[in-house]
Amino acid sequence: MSAAPSAPPSDWGSLQPRHALAAPAAAPDARPVQLPRAWYLRVGAMAALLLAGLTLTYLRADPAPASAHMAFLCQLLGVREADAGFDAQLLSLQAGRTVDDRALSQFATRAAQQIQQLQALPDVVPAADRPALQQALAALRTAMEAKAAGLPDFRRSHLGLVQAQAGLPSAAQDLLQATESTPLQGAARRYVLGFLPGSGNSDSDGAEADAAAEALRVAAQSDPALALPVQRLLTQGDTIHRLRSARDGAVDAVRRLDTTARIQDVQRRYEESWRRLDAEAHAWRLVLFGLAMLMAAYLSWAFLQWHRMQRQLAGAHGELQRRYQAQLAAEQRLKLHATAFENAYDGITLTDARGNIVDVNPAFCRITGYSRAEVIGRNPSMMQSGRHDRAFYTAMWKRILETGNWNGEIWNRNKYGEVYPELLSISAIRDGHGQVSNFVAVFADIRHLKAQEKQLARMAYYDALTGLPNRVLLADRLQHAVARARGRATVLAVCYMDLDNFKPVNDGHGHAAGDLALVQVARHLQAAVQPDDTVARTGGDEFVLLFERSDTEGCHRMLQQVVDAITLPLQVGGGSHTLTGSIGVTFFPQDEVEPEALLRHADQAMYRAKQAGGGRFHVFDAEDDRHARDVGHHAQRLRQAMRNGELVLHYQPKVDMRLGTVLGAEALIRWQHPERGLLPPGAFLPLLEDDALTIDLGEWVIEQALVQAGRWAAAGLRLPVSVNVASAQLQAADFMRKLGLALERHPDAADLLELEILETTSLDDVVKAARIIEQCHALGVHVSIDDFGTGYSSLTYLKRLPARTIKLDQSFVRELLEDSDNLVIAHGVIRLVHALDRRVIAEGVESEAHGRLLLQMGCDRAQGYGVARPMPAADLPAWVQVWQPPQVWRDCARVRWTDEIYPLLLAEVQARGHLQQLRHALQHGRRLTSPVMPPLPTLPDPAAAPTLSAVDRLALVERVRQEHAIVRRHSDEVGRALALGAIDEARSRVDTLQAAHAQLLRALADMQFALASPATARQAVPG
Repeated sequence: MSAAPSAPPSDWGSLQPRHALAAPAAAPDARPVQLPRAWYLRVGAMAALLLAGLTLTYLRADPAPASAHMAFLCQLLGVREADAGFDAQLLSLQAGRTVDDRALSQFATRAAQQIQQLQALPDVVPAADRPALQQALAALRTAMEAKAAGLPDFRRSHLGLVQAQAGLPSAAQDLLQATESTPLQGAARRYVLGFLPGSGNSDSDGAEADAAAEALRVAAQSDPALALPVQRLLTQGDTIHRLRSARDGAVDAVRRLDTTARIQDVQRRYEESWRRLDAEAHAWRLVLFGLAMLMAAYLSWAFLQWHRMQRQLAGAHGELQRRYQAQLAAEQRLKLHATAFENAYDGITLTDARGNIVDVNPAFCRITGYSRAEVIGRNPSMMQSGRHDRAFYTAMWKRILETGNWNGEIWNRNKYGEVYPELLSISAIRDGHGQVSNFVAVFADIRHLKAQEKQLARMAYYDALTGLPNRVLLADRLQHAVARARGRATVLAVCYMDLDNFKPVNDGHGHAAGDLALVQVARHLQAAVQPDDTVARTGGDEFVLLFERSDTEGCHRMLQQVVDAITLPLQVGGGSHTLTGSIGVTFFPQDEVEPEALLRHADQAMYRAKQAGGGRFHVFDAEDDRHARDVGHHAQRLRQAMRNGELVLHYQPKVDMRLGTVLGAEALIRWQHPERGLLPPGAFLPLLEDDALTIDLGEWVIEQALVQAGRWAAAGLRLPVSVNVASAQLQAADFMRKLGLALERHPDAADLLELEILETTSLDDVVKAARIIEQCHALGVHVSIDDFGTGYSSLTYLKRLPARTIKLDQSFVRELLEDSDNLVIAHGVIRLVHALDRRVIAEGVESEAHGRLLLQMGCDRAQGYGVARPMPAADLPAWVQVWQPPQVWRDCARVRWTDEIYPLLLAEVQARGHLQQLRHALQHGRRLTSPVMPPLPTLPDPAAAPTLSAVDRLALVERVRQEHAIVRRHSDEVGRALALGAIDEARSRVDTLQAAHAQLLRALADMQFALASPATARQAVPG
């Protein structure tokens, strides 16, 4: 560690010397925490008291057994049923519905037995209610006994009545037999009918019977023969009258004994007693519930108290445990730090705030040679090596005081005067107030690393056998040589050399002799070139030479010297041996390619030198070599692909964005390569512009496009198909003849073919191109100018060419959203084409936003990935059926756009392009030299907005200006941060800038639509 040149401030603290660590405190008791025993006794006693009260209350609250209660009620019901049966049987006998009176005795006996059982009252009846209930039961028993005592009288009268009624028919029969007088017989019958059971109950029946009896007496007086039968009948009737009255009197006497009321009285008294008993039990149940709630509340309170006290005790115990563990961990950490300090392999130095050493570890003593006693209290500046100036130490300490640390390599001097490198890290230690109290330095002796680094560098950059630069160093020197030749405007020769017939040397004399020969060749090459030139060995018997001369003639002279140097005799295997070399050379900047390509070209030229016999050099001709090789190979392979059926056509739709219709499709060739997969035309067509294969390929495309158009037409889809025509095909003498033959072979698709001619092709010979276009029109083939804008775009040429459709090149359309220059060009071309009454279609429409911008500029027709990617022929009909323009295109198609909105479109593209520029700079972490956002273009007159009031127009313009000013302010802040290299600060402001940018785009869009007028019905997009 090295001290600052000047002393630090005097108010810095100092680090105390190391001291012994205190013994750890005793650990707290680890047993579970427990509450006092008195608390448990108090709670238990209270719980026992409450439990005793609950038990006693439960015994009092238990009501009488329901079985005894129900048994008494059932017995009482039995008495009621026996009494009711007795009365019913008595009435039945009285009415004459039955004659058997034994059931009366059975009912009376049953009732007496039930009453006797009832008199043994159940235990549920309280003592206070027992006398009254016993008295009611005794009255009931007396009444029932009185009913039973009246049965003999009833039986006697009832039996006599039955017997008298039995003799009545025979007496009547005797009378009927004694007389033949019909009136008398009728009177006898009426008299007898009056004594039948159920008769004689009303006054009319009694009067009729008396009248009949009087008639019979009169007849007996008038006819003595009838006196005896009449007397007998009347006597029998009087007996029946007398016995019936006696029987009815006995029945009335029994019924006057109201046993039913006495039974109800017994039931009423018993139910009142039971209700009082149940009410008393309910009261005790309420008391039981109250005691249970009290006990539950007390137990809950006791549990909460227990839980709270347990938690408090556990918290206190846990806090003691944590404090003990923290103290133990701190002591262990101090022990560990002390052990690490003493046993660290790197040197460690502790100083006070003034930089004076307060402690060092044993590694410090081992590395520096100083003992601990020799350095305590001294400043580390005593070990300065002198290799660093005062500015180095000033910068080092400034960084330490500002950031708190510094690390890097430094050279120091040990006790024995040896200067050595060390890897040093210095950190500042601050106290609780944020003031520096100490410094700690950790360093390692890296002398062995430096030696290994030097050895590895030698091994990494130089050939181990010859000592020449290897491939790695050669690549670096080649990079510098190319840059130097470009800067000096000199010629750089890149030579690739391979020894001829070197293999016999290895085979005849062994690999050791071969290595010796390579070393001698390397020395001869180094002797032949100048000191600034490079001779490198890339492996085996291959060498690379780099030398720079003022012109190619000087390079040629140098190459001849190299060839001569290779032929110098070599001492191999005890004799002399001569070798030759084949050298391939390429000159930079004539061959202006990347350094790797220069080596590859020199290697190719070296093989040409070997093919010429060796012992010479060959200069690489880049253009001829590449063109001849690539064109020949590609032409041969492409012809093979045509024969094998590997070429296919894909079709990319062209649509009218305003009308929402499909205008046609462009046929695009693809190569279904068996190894590389499906290849786009850019991968195989560029090398065929000057080859006869281009014409054959173009004719094949026209033929296949007509076949496919015919198939679609047969299926009900008449879709125009456009085909690109190359310059060589268009300028062929028999182009129109072959085109006419192709149309004759496919008459159903002859009117569906369109040709697209490149602008550069048509400009080669305007007169011929115009004549060909007219001939195509005569055949019914439409022609359009493709890639418009990539050539001269002459207005005269455009006027003279009769093509009705102009295709705006995709190079302008793809960057339309973010490049204002492309917007200006596209807008100008669209206006120009409209002025010439031509149709324009835009290529490269990659998104909905591209289409929206083109619609607003007046270009309704589009083609590109934003519509559809090129697809196989089989997929196109289904796509045509389902395609609908995006909603944003429909919205734009519903209004008519004028040039009033062009400044707004320009402002939108400028804002988006500037934001993209800032994003690119942030993404790559680069400084931005010109971050100023373009000013807002002159806005159109707000009076052009037909649907807004004057106030709304002015508010809309003011909104656009304000949003633009906000975006410009945020953009300037990000730009200034980028210009200063504050990338993080710039990134932190991006979200705000993006939000403001979105608001600006929204305001511009609102103003654009406000300036637009409604479209006519013919211009609207369907559906």
